[in-house]
Amino acid sequence: MNFKVLLASAFAIVFSFSSSFGQITNSPKVEEQSAQYVKIKRVELTDAYTVIHLQFTEKSSPQPLFYQFPRKQGQQLPPGSSAIWLDPETRLYKPGETDKKFKFVKADNIPTNTKKGVMPGDTVDFVTYFERLDPGIEVFDFYEGRSTGGNQSWNFYGIHIKNPLKKDSKTPPAVAKADKSVKKPGQPAPKPKVEEKQEPAEEPVAAEQPKSGLDKMKAGKTAIGETISLPNVYFETSKVDLLPESYEELNTLVDLMKESENIKIRVEGHTDNVGDFDKNLDLSRKRAESVRQYLIEKGIDADRIEAKGYGGTRPLAKGASEVERSKNRRVEFVVTQM
Repeated sequence: MNFKVLLASAFAIVFSFSSSFGQITNSPKVEEQSAQYVKIKRVELTDAYTVIHLQFTEKSSPQPLFYQFPRKQGQQLPPGSSAIWLDPETRLYKPGETDKKFKFVKADNIPTNTKKGVMPGDTVDFVTYFERLDPGIEVFDFYEGRSTGGNQSWNFYGIHIKNPLKKDSKTPPAVAKADKSVKKPGQPAPKPKVEEKQEPAEEPVAAEQPKSGLDKMKAGKTAIGETISLPNVYFETSKVDLLPESYEELNTLVDLMKESENIKIRVEGHTDNVGDFDKNLDLSRKRAESVRQYLIEKGIDADRIEAKGYGGTRPLAKGASEVERSKNRRVEFVVTQM
């Protein structure tokens, strides 16, 4: 009997230690990533850090595979090798929330201000440390930066982890629910249609595309959580002002929302990944707000429309050409209630 009590106490101590140490998610689900040769093996949440364990596997191609830092004078890499390193400006963030960024702190087994040479077939396990994610953020993005000059950034979108709200958390329930509304309950996130959309004003490439999403909405075939593109919404270059070419499509949306008074939507703004990350997030948010304000001015109740900006973190196309980037500059909306 005493032995059983002692054994139970030991298990309780181990469990208590494990709980205080943090949540661990092995092989977390990742919705999208920019490079398949890097994978997240584990995410661990301690009291102080978000610890991400990653593994890099070098391919046979000898080209550099990470964000390019200036090579130090006299620094040479072995013939046929590549170089890897981690941009110290890498950050984690809550998707769509510009005020939910978590900064990089340190890394093990990968440099941040120099280079690590790797040969074809090499495998490198490394660990990154970031500020601790707030409890309740169970989906986050790992954003290193944009790929330039033939170098590949490592970006991971939609990383799912165990990070529930604490029982004594003072976070209002509505906040937690709002974060989960991005995904359709019980179903995988809907894939937006790959169409050229929005901007620039002088090249309205998408003007001739069909309003298939709005037509479907008009026919009453739209589901909660569905993403509908607005390919004919345009803004002045690098600004938030709607151009007149946008009014026809937005007026159609106004009419549909007036006909179906129970429908609520979330307007989502997206940019390409050229330029400053935070400025792109802010620009996309303000553009979504411009669309929201237009709908309100046309008679739609404000509480039926949300607005969020995602910057360049939800690309439809991965290429670096202007045609590819134009596909990522877009406005769409998600049906949140019917």
